[in-house]
Amino acid sequence: MEATRVDDIVVGGGILGLATAWHLRRLGRSVRVLERGHRAQGASIRNFGMLWPVGQPPGERLETALRSRAFWLEALAEAGIWHEPRGSLHAVYHPIEEQMLREFAAGADDRGYEASLMTADEAVGRSPRLRTEGLRGGLFSATEVCVDPRLAVAGLTHYLQENGVDFWFQTAATAVSDGVVEAGGLTHRASQVWICTGDEVSGLFAPQIKALGLVACKLQMMRTAPVEGGERIGPMLAAGLTLAHYGSFAHCPSLPALRASLAERHPGYAERGIHVMVSQTPAGELTIGDSHEYGSVIDPFNKVEIDAMILDYLDSYFDLRGTKVVSHWNGIYAKHPTEAWTVLHPEPTAHIITGVGGAGMTLSFGVTDRVVREVLGG
Repeated sequence: MEATRVDDIVVGGGILGLATAWHLRRLGRSVRVLERGHRAQGASIRNFGMLWPVGQPPGERLETALRSRAFWLEALAEAGIWHEPRGSLHAVYHPIEEQMLREFAAGADDRGYEASLMTADEAVGRSPRLRTEGLRGGLFSATEVCVDPRLAVAGLTHYLQENGVDFWFQTAATAVSDGVVEAGGLTHRASQVWICTGDEVSGLFAPQIKALGLVACKLQMMRTAPVEGGERIGPMLAAGLTLAHYGSFAHCPSLPALRASLAERHPGYAERGIHVMVSQTPAGELTIGDSHEYGSVIDPFNKVEIDAMILDYLDSYFDLRGTKVVSHWNGIYAKHPTEAWTVLHPEPTAHIITGVGGAGMTLSFGVTDRVVREVLGG
């Protein structure tokens, strides 16, 4: 049996698939999304909800992140989805961390960042729950936006459905060839097929995807109960460990000294890929994480010691004030060893978008815009 023909089939209902469908629908094309689950349940809903351009290195990656941010804000406004464009704040408590911020801030505007240094008092003014003892200052960036990934993915799905995108849930695509997709016991036909299947490497076009050398990355995260009294914590927060994590800081001359200092002061953190950030949901919950375990060491079980290390470091710069952690989870994403994202065209009508790693929320709308324009022109 055959389903009705459409212009485009998107395989995968996570954030890359939703962003692709959004761009296609804006072009007036008929779009069908095939999602193997009853809703998206992978990395797209298991993250901080941070749109984080400040973490991207200057050039193509930062430009794509900022373009993605603009599309995100448009889509969020259209769909009436909660979001907070409150920016981000990196708080520092050690001289070498403070030096790193100075090096990053020097010429930041010329590199495309909207970032400025803050004194300790200014940082606390932005975020009253920062620990004041030993606080040396901070770096505020205006470009970061917070969403609740659970609400954002569900809301975008609903909005696209209301605007003509045809969603088929619990419909796994098993084969794709020349615009024909076999899924859910039916044959689906389209002019173009867009494959956005996250960390799946053994399904559609498995040989081509496996040849990319994608590496699986597991992260551990937590969420608290809502903060009492409805208090908002201000911008999304990070601290010294994060300065050694993101490529935007790679040019700083003090980075080797920072890494040596962090290894001495926080042994075991680098080996587990731990850097600690905080965002807040509209309900007032705090989302806390995360760690990074790669490849063969990944198993389905959370490690208690990793969660304890995350909370210990968080306590060094942020006051939970009795707010209790009520949920723990992990997520897995696919990361390319060297590239920020990967696009394959295994057939003239089939296009794979993958390998965005931990920047999927940040880059999603920008990367998919690039691919759609490349394939369709304009």
